[in-house]
Amino acid sequence: MDQTYAYVHELLNRQMALRAKIEASPLAGDIQFEYGKDYYQEETRSMGLRMIRDGLEKEGEKLILDFVAEHYPGSEEREKTWIGKMMHELEAITPTLIENLLADGYRALQSNVELPNENALFCPIEDLNRDTKRLLFMDSTILVDLQQADAFENLVGWVYYPAK
Repeated sequence: MDQTYAYVHELLNRQMALRAKIEASPLAGDIQFEYGKDYYQEETRSMGLRMIRDGLEKEGEKLILDFVAEHYPGSEEREKTWIGKMMHELEAITPTLIENLLADGYRALQSNVELPNENALFCPIEDLNRDTKRLLFMDSTILVDLQQADAFENLVGWVYYPAK
């Protein structure tokens, strides 16, 4: 089996599971997708970055950019910038990183995809806001409470700090 096909097959399975979860949610009709705030785009980003880290640079970037070209035409250059930033600024999750996040006042990690997912990208958050509370209402596994010691024991993925 072609290695790229295996990644794409896994991505499609994850997107089908996501579609079922969204359709079952009481918020299904209220969810609006836009560039950078699209659950399907995040699944694609995660898989594309995994492909890049696994040595399939062109294929991973193409996967991400093809999604953006299809759903958000005109945003391809922004996405190329995002890819470059992610490949240089991602930090592996370690006990030391978690301790530093807690010391810096972060309360949770918000994943860009449903967990468990070895390709997850996490953004540290300080406070729960309307959007993060919505995720909790959707019975989402996207948020990881840093105060729960066992919450990150088997956590895999990468942490990034968004530009403010």
